Amino acid sequence: MKTIMMLNDRTRAGQPETRWDIAVDVGQKALDWYGEVAGKAHQGHIANRSEAILACLEQLKAEALRLGFSGVRIICEPTGGYERRMLRAARQLGCATALVNGEAVNKMQVVESNDTGKSDTKDPRTILLLAKWNKTLTDRPLADEWLLLRELNARYDRLERDSTRCKNRIHKLLISVFPDLSFKKDWLFDSRAAEAVVELYGLNAAALIADGRERCTSKLRRRHVGPKTIGRLWADAQRTLLIPADPAWLELLGEDVRALYAELAVLRTRRQATREHMIALVERLHARGATRLHAHADLISPFMLARVLAETGPLQDFPNFRQLWRYGGLNLRPHQSGAMKGQPRQAKRGRARLRHVLAQAILKRVVHGQLYGEYYHRKRDAGMCGGKAMTAVARKFLKLLYGLEHSATAFNPQRVFQSAA
Repeated sequence: MKTIMMLNDRTRAGQPETRWDIAVDVGQKALDWYGEVAGKAHQGHIANRSEAILACLEQLKAEALRLGFSGVRIICEPTGGYERRMLRAARQLGCATALVNGEAVNKMQVVESNDTGKSDTKDPRTILLLAKWNKTLTDRPLADEWLLLRELNARYDRLERDSTRCKNRIHKLLISVFPDLSFKKDWLFDSRAAEAVVELYGLNAAALIADGRERCTSKLRRRHVGPKTIGRLWADAQRTLLIPADPAWLELLGEDVRALYAELAVLRTRRQATREHMIALVERLHARGATRLHAHADLISPFMLARVLAETGPLQDFPNFRQLWRYGGLNLRPHQSGAMKGQPRQAKRGRARLRHVLAQAILKRVVHGQLYGEYYHRKRDAGMCGGKAMTAVARKFLKLLYGLEHSATAFNPQRVFQSAA
């Protein structure tokens, strides 16, 4: 079960914590834990293995009850996923869980030990000190459709990156096998004609010319390539052969082009299947009342809505929209020191993928005539740079989604920039 983070205000002044706080430094192969009772340290070192974790947690629970606590709270920092097994085990055994910010742990080292050095025995003490100051983050586990939605969104991102890598590699190979090809990328990656040329010749201009004009035309026509396209291909190939290259080398590169196109086709199929799966999951969430948000032609598409919800999780978990901003790193932080007062800057903490998805979701809405077109260009005309203006739109967009979720009202474009009064 994956975990995500948001600000924790569970423990407040005047509400003593009855659980025993155990801070854990998580490594790939081992865990170091640390706790205190009446100023006395309790600590240990175990392997990061399921049986060792369960046995240690059972012992800590028993010791907590003997010392007069109501239970145990496990606190750690995210460490690239190695902490998830321990957190799942802790929740399984009825322990509370919490997280701390890794950056806060790093900076608190100086306060705790006057030392910037990092060690597995010192980190748990620093984590516990942050917990004493109530600088913890809620461990918010996702389950069911929410968990699948989050993982599918991460998969879609990976598939997009892999597709871009394939296209870049194909462009690189074209410099050698067909440098004078005059068709643009839309033809190269989205047309049946390109598929036919790749299948027959590996986009190798020399192979195309070697086959002869008549045979080449006959083969391409059988694959429904138009005569104008064939004529243009032939002319491009002839220009390329004005500077010949080694035939065996070109043939080898052509094989690479075919392999990359085959890989690109698989990635395209997987991306489409992932999109459909994500949209279906949001429909299931609607069916059981887990979200009230709906796609709207003037606001957000079904797929982009699925991507946003994948990164936010249930919007009902956030008591106010400012916590949602902080969760995505869209909150503003001051930039000033002494007499110097700079412009507030975007915090850029929290979920980077949420900021990336929001940027994609609003991209079509900031052009003239769209929902945020006037708002965006008014910011730009006032001297705001493009990045800041997009952040302002993203904040307004996320606040709108939050309001629609909590109010359960239908989206009305006329109400976006106009109050009910």
